[in-house]
Amino acid sequence: MLKPIKSVATLRATTYVWVTWLTKLISGEESFKYKLWFKANHKSYSKVPNSFKLAKWCEEHTALIEKKKAELLSEGYEVYLEDQNSFAMIGNNGATLAGKADIVAIKGDDVIVVDCKTGRCRNSDITQVKLYMLSLPIANELHRGKVLRGQVQYKDSTVDIPHQEITDQSFLNSLRTLMQLAGSSGIVDSNAVVCASYSECNFCDLTKADCSFRIDQDLNSASTSLF
Repeated sequence: MLKPIKSVATLRATTYVWVTWLTKLISGEESFKYKLWFKANHKSYSKVPNSFKLAKWCEEHTALIEKKKAELLSEGYEVYLEDQNSFAMIGNNGATLAGKADIVAIKGDDVIVVDCKTGRCRNSDITQVKLYMLSLPIANELHRGKVLRGQVQYKDSTVDIPHQEITDQSFLNSLRTLMQLAGSSGIVDSNAVVCASYSECNFCDLTKADCSFRIDQDLNSASTSLF
């Protein structure tokens, strides 16, 4: 018999949010917000084992970045990669939003922020680049004050994102709401949590030790004689 997993999570000194924790919530691909609040305020927690092949992903992702880098260099851009494009900005509530873009390319006044994706196209990919476009000119000295356009680079296609996308009020409101939620003290209320679902829990690394809302079985399927 398996022993229940005990929580080993520790509180963060300050609220800290990584960009990718927001993208699916802003784009509507996820709705369960407790995960965001927990990760923003805790670290070193127990994780659900998964079969994700990290080494293979790293190889494919690196190859795609190198291919895009070579393309941009051939077009006369200065190219900055990953850690050079890192940023962290602190809001009025003390919560930090941090991240790093795969590529920022500069040629005169033309500045492109690129994120490379090895999987299928998702709306959250666009949201991720929009968050970089919004944050880098504020928090990264190298890109401060610049006007950025964006791209999501897939293996066989490119999605362009004009600068105007980051002025969309619903996008900005969603960001503010989620960062305020992340910075909330104490346990978030039920209205902020929303109901968990098997489909989201299936891809979440929080265990029941830290998330009492977790659903480990699909309860919405059954056999029938109707057809």
